[in-house]
Amino acid sequence: MKYEVMKLSLKTRWILLYYSVMIYIGMSSAVLGPSLLKLVEQTNSSLGFLSNIFPARAFSYLAGSWLAGILFDKYRGHKLLTIILPVMGITLGLIPFLSDPMSLILVSMIMAIATGLADVGCNSLLFKIPDIKIGPAMNGLHLFFGLGSFLAPLILAGSLQLNEGIEWGYWGLALFSLLILIQLIRLKEPMKSLNNSMAQDPTPRDSSVMNSRLIWVIALFFFAFVGVEVGYGDWLSTYTVQSGLADETAAVLLTSTYFGAFTISRLISIPLAVKIKPKTYLIGDMVGMLIGLGLIFLFPGQSLLLWIGTIILGFSVASIFPTLLTFAESMMPMTGKITSWFYISGSIGSIVVSWVIGRMVEGMGPIIIIRVISLTLILALVFFMLLLWISKKHSGQSPRV
Repeated sequence: MKYEVMKLSLKTRWILLYYSVMIYIGMSSAVLGPSLLKLVEQTNSSLGFLSNIFPARAFSYLAGSWLAGILFDKYRGHKLLTIILPVMGITLGLIPFLSDPMSLILVSMIMAIATGLADVGCNSLLFKIPDIKIGPAMNGLHLFFGLGSFLAPLILAGSLQLNEGIEWGYWGLALFSLLILIQLIRLKEPMKSLNNSMAQDPTPRDSSVMNSRLIWVIALFFFAFVGVEVGYGDWLSTYTVQSGLADETAAVLLTSTYFGAFTISRLISIPLAVKIKPKTYLIGDMVGMLIGLGLIFLFPGQSLLLWIGTIILGFSVASIFPTLLTFAESMMPMTGKITSWFYISGSIGSIVVSWVIGRMVEGMGPIIIIRVISLTLILALVFFMLLLWISKKHSGQSPRV
């Protein structure tokens, strides 16, 4: 009995630790977009130039994710976290001090590398926890990422109210890393091996799947919808202020509302995913995205519709990522190599969309933000329709499709 209690306590500490890290990752990922205009003022640079922070951050996150696959297999994960978390905290704390735009971009890149390391590391460590129901646990992990994304703009809004600056918000986020590091004290690492099927070399069937059109269509869909998700979150505050629809504080709160709807949706999706087939869920999500972004596109000067559209869009886009992975798994074996294609494709989509907006926003005005994101959503719809067409060939093979 005593052993079982100790085992449960240890499992709880592991889960709390990794969920706490995921909150911090969400905060770090969501903080730059709402503070972009203040950072432009701080560095005395142009919006077009400083927007390079988004693709630079995305490429750095990819590098960190790739590096994590090597380091977390070779070294103790908890020891790595004791290095990664302080790097995240220090870089967040440095940002308000930087007046040179290139230095700001460089520091944000270092933070993104650390974020990528922590993200992949927590996912891999969660798999090592013995006797864990990995499905609900993984959904919970990504729910807490959304919670962090929701909290970061609120913290910035509080900082703006306090002293009309973002300094205290960034410093508060920097200190949050200490609360996570405390949890690592005398906490041994879970040691269960990863799923054997993931460690094996791909079978001939896996190899043929890698070359199939199904892989490409799903990867392209990831590219487009992640571009919408991240691009809208990064540029929403800038669009709102420059369109004259709200002041900076309200714009930051609107961004927080977007991530708040995102978080609530992920919470609700956990029980709903048990009852609703992935294909049906994805269709509902796509319809919601079209309605939400359609309201913003068709009525660009309406502040109320901007809020309503943002909530609908955030609620709809949130569950696509995990649901799409489930849908893909119902049609083919999800090896690590296939999964990595999807993650890389989504990351590239977030890079491209934010970069395109950054190149065009100063010359064409804030409306180009919504136009680029709307075109990307149309592209996602095209790939989704192709995916539905291809999935019909698999409907007889699996009842989950």
